[in-house]
Amino acid sequence: MELLDFPHILIRNRDAVADKLKNIRNDGIDQLHVISDFDMTMTRFWDNGARSPSTHAVLTRSSRVTDEFRAETDILYKKFYPMEISPTLPFKEKYAAMEEWWGKAHSLIVDLKLARSDIVQIVPENPVSFREGTREVIDTCQAMNVPFLVFSAGIYDMIKEILIQASLKPSNVHIVSNRMKFDESDTCVGFEDPLIHTLNKNETGVHGAPYQAAIESRPNLILLGDSLGDLNMKEGVPHKNGLTIGFLNHDTDVYLDAYLNAFDVVVLDDSPMTFVSNLLQSFKN
Repeated sequence: MELLDFPHILIRNRDAVADKLKNIRNDGIDQLHVISDFDMTMTRFWDNGARSPSTHAVLTRSSRVTDEFRAETDILYKKFYPMEISPTLPFKEKYAAMEEWWGKAHSLIVDLKLARSDIVQIVPENPVSFREGTREVIDTCQAMNVPFLVFSAGIYDMIKEILIQASLKPSNVHIVSNRMKFDESDTCVGFEDPLIHTLNKNETGVHGAPYQAAIESRPNLILLGDSLGDLNMKEGVPHKNGLTIGFLNHDTDVYLDAYLNAFDVVVLDDSPMTFVSNLLQSFKN
């Protein structure tokens, strides 16, 4: 089967995608890096007919939080999630709403007075369901020594522990996300700046981080995301060739046209990472 004829993928401009793949392949894997969103990109959107938990939901559903926390979190979700996914809300209003949502959510988390050790116990209580093929993608990147950045508007400390417990944190995997601040007693007292939400994710967040040094001589990029805002992850660091892959997990009739206009390749129906894995293997071969 030809790579671009994989099931459950759509491509609006096949010639442009073929040219990008040719250029990346000709430059070699030593000039390539991968950036991926976490929630609903590396993980599944649906799990046995129910929404798969995000990193925030793993915390919300845990035995460590209070009923009051769950209620307040639910109020925020019901208010702001429709705004996040609205195809008609002006960007300025949507951006301000996301700033407010994340700020209030973080304040609620700080009020829990979580310890580092709590996170280790919370993660297995409500395990996330990784998208089929995610392990193969990370393993292939590791084998090819290709840096893999997990860029998320979730919680750094939760994502790191989830990856560690799933044995998905080799040395080539880096994380940029909202990082908790702990005091001398290892209690969470805040979150480090800058605040990262779904509409302001960009690679400027990696400046000064080990990941920056790892990609300085790697101008080619594969980007994986499930929202239009994830496209911002490639901003901030110049790229020579960038291939973007969007996972359209729901409401295809509403969002398909926008995704086809924005992403080079669109993966439909919460499908596996098989296309991405085979794509990386094609560069290796």
